[in-house]
Amino acid sequence: MRHTPVDTPRRTLLAVLALFPLGPSGLLAVQDGAWDASRTLEVVDRAIDARQHAYADTTLRRFEAHAQGHVYFLGDVRGEREVARADQVALEVRWHAPDNAIQTIVGRRHEVRLPTRIQYHIDHLSLVLHNFGDRIALGDGDEVWDVRHPASRGARELYEYRLSDSLEIRIRDRAARVYRLDVRPRDPERPAVVGSMYVDRETGALARLQITFTAAAYRDPEVERITLDLRSGLWDGKYWLPAEQDLEITRSLRWLDFPLVSVIRTRLVVQDYDLDPSSNWVVGPGHRVATLPPAYLERFDEWDADLYAGPLQVGDRSDEELALAMRNARALVRPWSLERDQRLQFSLPNASSAVRLRRAEGVFVGGGGSFRIDEASSIGAHGGYATGTRDVEAALSIDREFGAWTAELEGFRMTPRDAGPLVAASGVGSTLGLVLEGEDYLDPYFEHGGRAGVGVDLGAVELGLGASYRSQRSAALVVEAVFASRGPLRAVRAIDDGDIAAIDGSIDIGLGEALGARWSVSLSGEAATTAVGDFGYSRAMLALLARRDGLGAPWAWSGELIVGTAGGQLPAQRLYLLGGRGTLPGYAFRQWGGDRVALFRGEVSRQVAWPWLNLRLVGAAGRVEVVGAGAGAADRFGVIPTAGVRSSLGGGVGLLYDLVRLDVVKGLGGSETSDPVAGEWSDPAPCHRGARMQGFWTGLCVPQGDARPISRMRFSP
Repeated sequence: MRHTPVDTPRRTLLAVLALFPLGPSGLLAVQDGAWDASRTLEVVDRAIDARQHAYADTTLRRFEAHAQGHVYFLGDVRGEREVARADQVALEVRWHAPDNAIQTIVGRRHEVRLPTRIQYHIDHLSLVLHNFGDRIALGDGDEVWDVRHPASRGARELYEYRLSDSLEIRIRDRAARVYRLDVRPRDPERPAVVGSMYVDRETGALARLQITFTAAAYRDPEVERITLDLRSGLWDGKYWLPAEQDLEITRSLRWLDFPLVSVIRTRLVVQDYDLDPSSNWVVGPGHRVATLPPAYLERFDEWDADLYAGPLQVGDRSDEELALAMRNARALVRPWSLERDQRLQFSLPNASSAVRLRRAEGVFVGGGGSFRIDEASSIGAHGGYATGTRDVEAALSIDREFGAWTAELEGFRMTPRDAGPLVAASGVGSTLGLVLEGEDYLDPYFEHGGRAGVGVDLGAVELGLGASYRSQRSAALVVEAVFASRGPLRAVRAIDDGDIAAIDGSIDIGLGEALGARWSVSLSGEAATTAVGDFGYSRAMLALLARRDGLGAPWAWSGELIVGTAGGQLPAQRLYLLGGRGTLPGYAFRQWGGDRVALFRGEVSRQVAWPWLNLRLVGAAGRVEVVGAGAGAADRFGVIPTAGVRSSLGGGVGLLYDLVRLDVVKGLGGSETSDPVAGEWSDPAPCHRGARMQGFWTGLCVPQGDARPISRMRFSP
């Protein structure tokens, strides 16, 4: 069990540097902002001298502390994170002078959300004491090893320093003043840290260390980035001791440019200190980490927070601080110095860009590459050959970063597009659907042209704006049958061929949490005309998404409301389409269409025996109308309005970490379905399903990783 120290005045926490970003009570102007100015080096020397004594004070003889923390292993696909494994640890820390310490893991629990065999390094589960000492190592030396600390003997030969801020915090009857020093290596090609350290103005003690590393510091070739934020608290009015620490390690395949990375995200918080422990224990030399046997770890029941109460919440302050640390580091050195020398990589935009099968393409085989021109610019190319069209598909893009802004210029030929603005299946799901069921859930056409666009990521808000010129042409059925089809494949509908000049825009806003769910809203639109004046139209779509993941709870749910409207004269490929998988399961695939749409989709699931079995309830309701803009296009495309609200309801089970889903979905009115369709609504990766059963619909769902969440959809170009 955890020992709770007796409360004494010496244990009163006067200041924690974690409060600094929330607004200091006073800001002292810094006059000298030059690198290695004499005033700055005086502060650095004071910090170096102070660190020769543990915690900068010889009167501190020993302490006991207790800490708890969270460790998450995450998969990140285009900024959308999924939890693969969640851990929680409880630590008992004992330290005595001159600098001997042992940390004992006295409690631990975890939950696996996706199949993984990850094993953490022991220092991912423990506190950093005394700011690493003179040399920094992470991952037991496998990730970072022997990097000189910026406040150690000899550090001035390796680093440059700049005094950027002087902060004052007033709590109760005392003011704590600290200097913020920016730190960068003199030679960015050497193993070193980049970031900021906060130095107590009076004692020279380190109050905070917020850093990342140069690319040369990483020993593991798959490590892409490590960001660390160590925050201390002032105890007894004179001891700066560890209070909170946040760590994020991002890994990716060095040879492959693919929108998937793995992330280890940790946060540890010290709960209490006893600066005068009654027990007379002795710790051996150095810093060690030990753990109790598993049976004892499982008995620990004094958790201060839930397993998923760590840095997973939307708008979490520590995540914002880590992101700010990276932005600051990029401003201190050339961003190229912070990244691996991976100028040329094999590239795949998504999983289906290597091999796929489509009704309008046949078998497509492709590949590509990316080349980093400099720290802010890159060029990417992708292409391949489709056996059905006997033609080459190709795309070329150039990206340039301007701080938080990104500009892109792209050109493409024979690029396949889908007529529906709502994706019915991922790329891999389309191939599986065609192979297993004879349906790829697409209404395809081809494009040639180009687009220029800019975007900015402001954290909770993302903005995008672009202009394009596209030549759009109808596709044809080039695959007549596959072994799973029950007769000829569904015909490929003709679009309205033409050349279109358009502007498009989008805004995505994270609204935070309410009712236990994460909320977001997305607005996207476009305005276009053709070169010959046949079509001039505008189109806009609003999507409101709420999602409760069910992390740490048996229930999960999601709901999405989509409304769209259009004006002018729509071409067929710009209609809103409803029916079947992705919109209204239980009806024929995209049998309805028009220029006004409203659609609600929802899902509720209940864990029964995690990770083996989940129960699910799914439903949808929608309506599409033809007011005028899409009248001619609907006739040409072969779709009609819904004539009221159409709805469907069903249920099913999720198996094996909810990766395989078996659903039964029934349309509740109107025409019966003639195509095997169903839909996935809560997961960013749509699923592969479908098999008919007496007017109902059953389906096998296998989520894929190359689809985007509907809440962040753009109009298909």
